[in-house]
Amino acid sequence: MHTDEERLYDPNEEEEVSDVAQNIDASLPRTPNESNGGVNGTNASSPTAEDQQVEAVKHRWFILEPPVFLVFLAMYLSGTVYQNQLLYQTCIFVFNYNETQCEPLLGVERETEEVKRIETQVQPYVARILMARSLLESIIPAIVSLFIGPWSDKFGRRPIVLTTFTGYLCGSIILTTLSFIATKTIVSPWVFLLSSVPSVLSGGTCALITGIYCYISDVAKARARALRMVLNEASLCAGMMIGNVASGYLYAATNAVTVFAISSGLMLLSLIYVYIFVVESLHPDLIHSGSKLREFFRFDLVKDLVQTCIKRRPNFDRAIIWLTMMALTVAIFTMEGDSNVTYLYVRKQFEWTLKDFSMFNAARIIVQIFGSVLGMFILRKLLKFSIISMTMISLASCVLESTVRATAIYWWELYVGLTLGFMRGIMGPMARAILSHVAPSTEVGKIFALTTSLESLSPLIAAPLYTSVYNATLEFYPGLFNFISAGLYLLCFTFISAIFGIQKSMGQTATYQAIGS
Repeated sequence: MHTDEERLYDPNEEEEVSDVAQNIDASLPRTPNESNGGVNGTNASSPTAEDQQVEAVKHRWFILEPPVFLVFLAMYLSGTVYQNQLLYQTCIFVFNYNETQCEPLLGVERETEEVKRIETQVQPYVARILMARSLLESIIPAIVSLFIGPWSDKFGRRPIVLTTFTGYLCGSIILTTLSFIATKTIVSPWVFLLSSVPSVLSGGTCALITGIYCYISDVAKARARALRMVLNEASLCAGMMIGNVASGYLYAATNAVTVFAISSGLMLLSLIYVYIFVVESLHPDLIHSGSKLREFFRFDLVKDLVQTCIKRRPNFDRAIIWLTMMALTVAIFTMEGDSNVTYLYVRKQFEWTLKDFSMFNAARIIVQIFGSVLGMFILRKLLKFSIISMTMISLASCVLESTVRATAIYWWELYVGLTLGFMRGIMGPMARAILSHVAPSTEVGKIFALTTSLESLSPLIAAPLYTSVYNATLEFYPGLFNFISAGLYLLCFTFISAIFGIQKSMGQTATYQAIGS
């Protein structure tokens, strides 16, 4: 019987079972006896052709979806509670109010006028802490990711996935410990930034996304790769939605320490899953030997990454890679900028409360999950839409949603907009599927790494831009920023349309047939 690692490796990713079995058998690492034909010139332990076929068609319903769901559930379960904890600690430690005055800032009790006055003082200080956290979790992981991508192409994906999950677990344990200490004594709110250090040093979300999509690119069959990426995105969104909704109820029933402890438990479960069930996706012959730690800190890895992304390629492959990367970066730029001011917009335009906005976000994620999965099965599997076509449909959904939000007069029109944007969730997976088909497996880690680094840095520009536009138009048209979003999504649509044109003109090559099928 083959090991899990051997069973995952499928060099040509053929659909026919017999061809797959032959390819897997040819690619399996041999023992010395097998290489020499065995002691008696035969390989008695070699499986029969029937055994090979049985092993080859074994299918995993899940790759990384369960741990991704758990880790994002944990992150969003504790996200709002973390901010409330900062408000409370700042109120006591920095502004020297007593516990009775600051306790409503924990978000359990309704605020009085006096508490609102205190919060007006406290919020700007907390905003600086959150900005420092945002910079810490954006800039450093973006730099680390430039090393992670090339390193994973040499030494495998599994160490990256294990390291990032371990970093999140350590950070959650630190946060739980600090919260417990804060119940016994007064601590500075800045100390809570220590909980971000492990995940930042392990690459944070940049490394997590790079490792996950590289792993899926390695193990998923070519035809199923895009669907696998969409399912991964759906599990991520499901974790975010359930975490957001459950956070308030769990916090009201318990306390901050308990919520953080539960988050730590969920992250521990995700790490255990990865350690037990996720095997290395790269074939052993492709993994380099040598010191993995020493190789990680080599700057020529970054040089290799840049050279890989800018080198000349056959036909229009380089243009496709850069058009896709720009589309992904601009789309993330738009999403981040949009999310930075949307809550302020709905408060101003429709007088929404936090509960109204939370319900809207939950509905949006639900529509996005079902729209993405159903869209993939109906349009992709049944109607045979190509990867490029699916990406274009997703971006068209984004344009429609932003346009409806920009022209909305009544609150229910926002729900019409989110319905029109039901396919927006497949944009990222489809675009990454294009990259995984165009780039060879030994280079996909470098290209994904540069892409996620650019995505991570984009909020640093998007947030001040959207905030400036919103403040400038607040008095006469608070929803004007949505037109900017629609225009930027249209720009992304243009990038992918150019790829569509290239694919149609060069469709005879295997790569262009893959992204056009």
